[in-house]
Amino acid sequence: MKFNYLIISVLLVVCVYASTENSNSETPELYIGPDCWAHNVRYPAGFDDMIYGYKCCPNATALLEDDYGSWSIVNGEWCGVEGVNNEPEDYYKDEPYCFARYLDGSPCCENNDGEILYYDMDGDWGYENGLWCAYHNSTLRWNDRERISETKEEWDKFKVKWDNEYKYNFERFTITPGEDESMLNFAWYSKTESIPTIRLSTKEDMSNYTEFTGINEYHRIYIEDPYYTNKVTVTGINRQSTYYYQRKLNDQWEDPIKFTTHDPDNFKFIFFGDPQIGGSHSHVSLGQRRILGVDDGIRNDAFSWNRTISKSFEFTKEPSLILSAGDQADDDVDELYQEIEYSALFLPELLKTVPLATAVGNHDSYTINYRQHFHVPNPYLTPEYQYTIPGYSYFFKYNNVLVVVLETNYITENDAYEIIPNAVKKYPDTDWRIALFHQDLYSNGYTHSQQYDVLRLRPFLTKLFSEYNFDLVINGHDHIYSASQFVSYDNINDYYKVSFIQRGKPQENPEGTLYITANCSTGSKLYGFEDFPLDYIYYFNQTFSSTFGVLDFQKENGKHRLNITSYDCWSLKKGINVINK
Repeated sequence: MKFNYLIISVLLVVCVYASTENSNSETPELYIGPDCWAHNVRYPAGFDDMIYGYKCCPNATALLEDDYGSWSIVNGEWCGVEGVNNEPEDYYKDEPYCFARYLDGSPCCENNDGEILYYDMDGDWGYENGLWCAYHNSTLRWNDRERISETKEEWDKFKVKWDNEYKYNFERFTITPGEDESMLNFAWYSKTESIPTIRLSTKEDMSNYTEFTGINEYHRIYIEDPYYTNKVTVTGINRQSTYYYQRKLNDQWEDPIKFTTHDPDNFKFIFFGDPQIGGSHSHVSLGQRRILGVDDGIRNDAFSWNRTISKSFEFTKEPSLILSAGDQADDDVDELYQEIEYSALFLPELLKTVPLATAVGNHDSYTINYRQHFHVPNPYLTPEYQYTIPGYSYFFKYNNVLVVVLETNYITENDAYEIIPNAVKKYPDTDWRIALFHQDLYSNGYTHSQQYDVLRLRPFLTKLFSEYNFDLVINGHDHIYSASQFVSYDNINDYYKVSFIQRGKPQENPEGTLYITANCSTGSKLYGFEDFPLDYIYYFNQTFSSTFGVLDFQKENGKHRLNITSYDCWSLKKGINVINK
């Protein structure tokens, strides 16, 4: 009853709180620390995960009370004010770590050397006395920043910055590719409805700038502030050149940012699977010995994403483009939390220097936030399924590469037969054709690869990619890494057929399309594989770490080569494929 009381009270108070001001003239401070009793409050496992890990706000006005203490709302978050703390101390702190004690009350195994029958991201499981039990000191399989000693000092500083400066900044911007390599698209939120403007210059002092304006429209209110979405297209970008650009935000010009373009024949793309920022919630943190709440999970993954971006840039040196295969955000219900996740996605400073093309994942697809954050080229505005938000499928040319990005949560066969032929018709002479979308067509991931949504897409998309000679498809969704054999459509049997990769050799003009499933790029959610063989799989693995991939396009003596390599963020090479044309 205590749990139900809190949830019912939350629903009632939120309706009133929009018109209720705190008694203090200044916004009360939110903090986490050893004196914050609310941060350790845990209600029965299996319910809404947003109830874990509250902050404290000692000077706020109490809005309700329960058996734990008094509660208030500050900046849209429930927080503890003052009162009793009935949460018991950690009686197990001097014993070997057993994650189940902090998860759901499952017993810990008496025989810690028994057979591991099952594992998940929190640890290893056995079976004793007719019950599932958790092994002591078993391996965590997600990026718990509290337990990674190499980055502990950096992480501790980041936590303070995130809570006090980064978290509610919804005015970060994105650069997406334009229709071709001579254009860039910008999008951002602002708190004013001023005409959105970008200045572009070849000089750092911006003395010879060209000004580009775009469109501004009202979006919605977050934490009492109105937000507008802004979109601008910049043209006239040349290859192997250096530019500087400025954004006008809320009528103020920001500092210039350097932007460099590279060799149009030899260049690199970075690709990512699901960033899934916020996905770490509900895991047991070894460092804190408790379940992470939604706020904790977003902050944890924001740091991991920043590290993945910096590592990927270290490897590639000068990437020209970034591809992300969907599920940028994790929360698919609460729009405010999703905006905080997008704030984390756009946080890395390096993302201001390279365009980012993203596919919409299933978690992204339930709100209009995705569309507001990305200004996409050649959007498909007439999807057959009436509930699909238009503009989520799009395409562009970058140097000698055609990239087609598909919305595959609701796409129909008729949609696909409009989008893909139109893209090829507009850019018929590119040397490479790549598709990017979320659901993994030819993977062996345990969670999604054999589900209906994938099996629905496989026949008509395989046929289209064969008919229009696509070289590569990049997917996410299953939070594993896999590379297929070369797959094409078998017209005789109305099914797929496989052309096997010759291990250790470049693939010369292969028959079919290579399908890569990219792993979770933050390490927030990491899954396993089907336990039966699939003829279309060439290679697969799970390093249980943050990952990224690199597409290295090369041209030499009139021949084109594409090297496809995947890495984890501890510099372990996961797999490489070479295609020659």
